[in-house]
Amino acid sequence: MEGVPDGPFGYHVQQAIEKLFKALLCQRYVQFKFTHDLDDLVQLLKSEGEILPEAALNLKRIGDFAVTHRYDDIPEFHVLDRAAAIATVRLIREHVVGRIAALAAAPETPPV
Repeated sequence: MEGVPDGPFGYHVQQAIEKLFKALLCQRYVQFKFTHDLDDLVQLLKSEGEILPEAALNLKRIGDFAVTHRYDDIPEFHVLDRAAAIATVRLIREHVVGRIAALAAAPETPPV
């Protein structure tokens, strides 16, 4: 990951987390609007009874990389803690994969 500027790196971290949250929502048969807002997705998951793990990285900060700071022109105060970013993606991925497996194993009728 060396040599990759924070803007593109943060963008891909944000995208990974966003897609994981959306995968869990899909497994729960929950419709969601077109969004890159991690806070909106977290609130939707919580409204469905999901309990998400405490992330090593502030999701609000990483959400800024979705559109605003996709490229190299990010403000200095948005320097990304890459170790925390990677740890957060791994933590959320592990949680989501486990939840999807548990939901898939449970006999549940999808809404019509």
